[in-house]
Amino acid sequence: MKLIEMLFSEEFLFTSIQLTIPILFAALAALISNKSGIVNISIEGSMTVSALVGALISFYTQSYLFGILAGIAAGILMGIILAFCGHKLKTDTTLTGVALNIFASGFVVFLMYTILGTKGDTTAAPSTIIPYIKIRFLKEIPFIGVLFEQNLLFYIAIVSVFLLRFVINKTKIGLQIKAVGYNFEAAKSVGISVEKTQLIALIIAGAFSGLGGVFLSMSYLSTFNSGMVAGRGFIGLAAEAMGAGNPLLTLLFSYIFGAVSAFAISAQIAIDVPYELLNTLPYLMTILALVFYSLKKNKRSLKVRKKGESNEKSMGKRI
Repeated sequence: MKLIEMLFSEEFLFTSIQLTIPILFAALAALISNKSGIVNISIEGSMTVSALVGALISFYTQSYLFGILAGIAAGILMGIILAFCGHKLKTDTTLTGVALNIFASGFVVFLMYTILGTKGDTTAAPSTIIPYIKIRFLKEIPFIGVLFEQNLLFYIAIVSVFLLRFVINKTKIGLQIKAVGYNFEAAKSVGISVEKTQLIALIIAGAFSGLGGVFLSMSYLSTFNSGMVAGRGFIGLAAEAMGAGNPLLTLLFSYIFGAVSAFAISAQIAIDVPYELLNTLPYLMTILALVFYSLKKNKRSLKVRKKGESNEKSMGKRI
């Protein structure tokens, strides 16, 4: 009974939304990257670097706006590095993404030690917190009222979902990104610059990664610590995969992952289960989701192959 009350409480919904925001930004970064034909493994590292840079800049300028912009710039820089390595140095983008993640985990420690003399967190330089926007009257609605007293980045995230959907489906650059991701040779044959298009996609992805990072260090917490991203970049990749490139479905699955993470935290009080086991739930959910997605994708591919073979046989009979 206590568990059911927890699941349908405003506190649980609020926590779920808070944990969804960074995952959603990571998923949107993965979505635009995948649309251009690049599996962007470096989102985790981009969020890590952005979280630290945003936190430090917000502290030294005492401005959350400068912190957000600095975090976005850091994420974009990571995207540009990935594009440069892939296009100019001809490296494998997946391996480059892994290398950037490893680089990010070490770089943030080096940067903290150089600037603050600490290696674990930025407690000595607390972030300037991004404000919460409370919409009068709407926030008074029972249960769903928590949707209208959220952090500024929550509203930016929701707008980004619909804006990205519009850009991908209705704008020239969006259609070019999809064309490059679908068949870059065909896109090149009609005059589309593959390198330029993928660079633009990775810049947009870097901006989303930056927003996800600064949310963690400037809203969810008021400091940065080296393990705070905690796999959310990879969970975002899973949410995007489950959403199959659809921004609205990606939003839905991001929330599901966020709710599972919230359950792992809240259930530690409601049920008598070791918290170490509950903390594995978001990652277990990620694995199960990807297995389900792979099985569904293989089943669809098999169905298409059988249909193609059936059409070939019918044509052969006619001949």
